[in-house]
Amino acid sequence: MSKRKRKKKRFNGNKSTVSSLNPKVFFKRIGIRQIIKPGEERTRDHLENEVLRRCGQEIYNKVGKIYDDTRPADCFDVYHSDLRLSKIWCGVDFNLSCYIADRLAELSIPVKSKVLDIGGGPGHLAFWMANIWDVSSVMVTDGFPEVGTEWAAKIKEQRVKFTNSTLPDLTEIGDEKFDVVVVSRVLSFMPELNLPESMPDLTFGSYLQSEEGSGLFTKLVDIGKRLKGIAAPDGQVIIVDSWSYIRVMLIGKAFETSGLYINIEHFKPDKVGPEPSVIVFTKSTKPIPLKDLPHSLSMAIKFPVGPPVYLGTAACAIRSLFKDGEIVDRFEFEEADTQIKGYNEIVEKEGLLLLFKAANQGTHNALIYPGIYIQYLLDVFEEMKEEHATDILQSSL
Repeated sequence: MSKRKRKKKRFNGNKSTVSSLNPKVFFKRIGIRQIIKPGEERTRDHLENEVLRRCGQEIYNKVGKIYDDTRPADCFDVYHSDLRLSKIWCGVDFNLSCYIADRLAELSIPVKSKVLDIGGGPGHLAFWMANIWDVSSVMVTDGFPEVGTEWAAKIKEQRVKFTNSTLPDLTEIGDEKFDVVVVSRVLSFMPELNLPESMPDLTFGSYLQSEEGSGLFTKLVDIGKRLKGIAAPDGQVIIVDSWSYIRVMLIGKAFETSGLYINIEHFKPDKVGPEPSVIVFTKSTKPIPLKDLPHSLSMAIKFPVGPPVYLGTAACAIRSLFKDGEIVDRFEFEEADTQIKGYNEIVEKEGLLLLFKAANQGTHNALIYPGIYIQYLLDVFEEMKEEHATDILQSSL
């Protein structure tokens, strides 16, 4: 008896059909085939061989040889002019797309949010966001609305719409407002920005005063203003990119000038780094005792794993270097049974935090953290206060 072939189930866009926690399953269901292995470097051969295999010699002759590192924008545009080619491009980027999808899934988004995906290409991440978040709609802006619309129709995803509009103007958006604005791997690929990977000058201040630095900063301020203008009053602007310390400083400072502020409540600061990761901006931020959030987050990019620890006179020397810093929190303690007196304090200066401990029996400890870990240190401080309060209570009984 012949085996009956199983009929493949077509993904219909419903959240119940695909696990919202498994981007690999999701992307395969919407038609993306994983082309390269995890950790394998993408090459032009991956694209060309797949085009020849799936599209035939005629299409290969037309687009296969256009892959040229000197013209990445041309290559990107050609591969996103057709749905089959778009899926091949996404297949080469499959592992990276899954990584970004996981980062987006970690975010908390208000129910029934209206989402704008700027530079979302043919929409594979937009389809993912519509799946993991309880959205009312997702609008994708890019230069390939026909391709995205065709893909959405094939998978019956009615919540995702497409329009031909790009940064910095976004002319088709007008004054429309969105609860969530996503800009995924766009800023670092905009040729008019040409964001640096590292500090092009001796100091950040001197770079901003240079012609290159001041021009770039002005462009980023203008982009920040446009993003602020389309974000709802309580909206979130989610920037997904490869972050270096200089990029955090440039974008963070420019967006602050635009009226958008890093909000560490909405993402995981410890995951920001060279791999595509998330920083969330809002029009307001929870008051925290840090003078410079962009600088504080930038500090964490190259910071050693685990805080440097200094003891004895070295700890006292470090404290003297922080003498002009702002004391974030401080408490004194005294243990009646041991006659030990001392104090603990958190001091902030230049984007760094110092946790300093001193006692009258010669104990001096100093630990240095990036400023972005302020909430962690404040939580530790509360635990220390409770422990000392318990010790004092027990010694008095």
